[in-house]
Amino acid sequence: MASQDVDFEVRAGLSSTYAENGWVANDIHSESASRTLDYAYDDYAAYKLASALNKSSDIVNFLLERSLSAPFTLYNNETGFMEARNANGSWAGETMGFTEGSNFPRLCIHGVIDKLPGPTGDKWIYTFDVVHDIPSLIAKRGGNKSFVQSLDEHFDGGHNDHRNEPSHHIPYLYALAGAASKTQERVREIAQVNYNNTPPGLSGNEDCGQMSSWYIFSAMGFYPVNPVSGEPFFDKITIQLPPKPHQTNNQQRRTLSITALGAPTKPYVKSLIVNGRSLDTPIIRHEDITDGGEIVFEMSDVVEEWGNKDLV
Repeated sequence: MASQDVDFEVRAGLSSTYAENGWVANDIHSESASRTLDYAYDDYAAYKLASALNKSSDIVNFLLERSLSAPFTLYNNETGFMEARNANGSWAGETMGFTEGSNFPRLCIHGVIDKLPGPTGDKWIYTFDVVHDIPSLIAKRGGNKSFVQSLDEHFDGGHNDHRNEPSHHIPYLYALAGAASKTQERVREIAQVNYNNTPPGLSGNEDCGQMSSWYIFSAMGFYPVNPVSGEPFFDKITIQLPPKPHQTNNQQRRTLSITALGAPTKPYVKSLIVNGRSLDTPIIRHEDITDGGEIVFEMSDVVEEWGNKDLV
C-alpha cells in the first residue's frame, strides 16, 4: 500500500519521482494522480512569480515547461482519461491515485441525493484539472466538438460532484471550447440544485469559503478558471473594491459595476461589453477589473451566436 506519511519529504514525491519522471509514483505515494496535477499547477504559479521577479531564464523556462508537460504524463491515450502511474511508468489503474473523499451528501444535477461518501475526485473530474493549459487538454480530446461532447458525458453521466473544489471550474470549460451557452445552462442548474434554503441546501464543506465564492463569482457572471465568462444571475451588482496596498481608505475608491438586465429569467448572453470595449470571446482578464470598471451583459431568452462558434 502506498504511504502518505513518508519520512523524506513534506510534499510526497515532489523532489523524487515527480522531479525525475514528471509524475508522483502511485506504488510509493498515496493520491499520486491528484498530487501530480496539483504540483504541475504549483509549477505554473511558481513560473508566474519567477517571471514577475525577473529570475533567470533557466529557472523560468524550467518551471513553465514542467508545468505544461507533467499533467499529460498521466493522460492515457487509450482511455482518454488521466490515470496514476507507478514508478516504472506502468499504469496503476483507472480508480487509483485520486484524493480521498468527504462524507457530505452529494446533490446530483437532477436532484437525486447520494448519501454515500465518495472521492474528492475521480478520473472523470481530475481529467479536467489542467486549468493552466486548457487548450492542450482540448487538443488531447480531439478538439472543441469532441471536448464539448466529453463535458456532456461528464455532466449527463452524473460524474460532476460540486461538494468538492476539483469540480468547480468544469462547467466553465464549455466556454473555452466554443460552447458558452452550455456553461450558462450548467452553471445556473448547479446553483439552483446546490445552493438553496433546504436542510442540505449547501452541498459541501464551506472549506475556507470556496463553496460560497463559487456562487458569488457565478452570480456576477464570471469565474477564475483563468478566468472565463459565465452568465450573471442578477440585474445589477455593484462591488466596492478595497484600496490598493499603497492607498489609504480615504483615497481613490474603486467600483466594479456589473449590469445584466433580465438576468433572473434570461439565461443566455447575447453580447458583453467591458469598460466600453465589446468582447467577442467569453474571457474577462484579471487586469480588466482590478481597478474597478463596468461590465455590461446583454441577456437573451435563447441561445445566441456569441461564444458559441461550434454550436450556432
